[in-house]
Amino acid sequence: MRIRKDWSSWDPGMSFKTLPGAMGIYEIADEQKNCIYISYAGGASPYGLRGELYAIFGMPAGADKWNWSHPHPESIPAEVKQRAKYYRYEVTHNYYSRWIEDLTRFSEDYETLPELNKLATAPRAPHLGRYHWKSEGI
Repeated sequence: MRIRKDWSSWDPGMSFKTLPGAMGIYEIADEQKNCIYISYAGGASPYGLRGELYAIFGMPAGADKWNWSHPHPESIPAEVKQRAKYYRYEVTHNYYSRWIEDLTRFSEDYETLPELNKLATAPRAPHLGRYHWKSEGI
């Protein structure tokens, strides 16, 4: 099952408390709202989904006063940061299995992985299963 939330555009002026500091999965879309990247915020992600999304879209004004930085900013491909316009997420403690499920569902629907998940600099996708059916509306 894919994430069911609507796409949200990034607002650099939003309160950082708007995003959850929890584990989960997220999808990134380009200007046309095409999903280009699927990843997760795991136990090693500082500030969970909030930290991962800030690492992609950029830190807000005044963040230089925070005692925080992403420990591995190179783990997010530069192409994702350049092309990201929209995001959606799902909070879950089963982030790794949900990441695999979301990638599998995307692969089944479109017969390929999201464009930027195929980059050599992206985290390597695990072996994906098959559902043998397409999602509604695809």
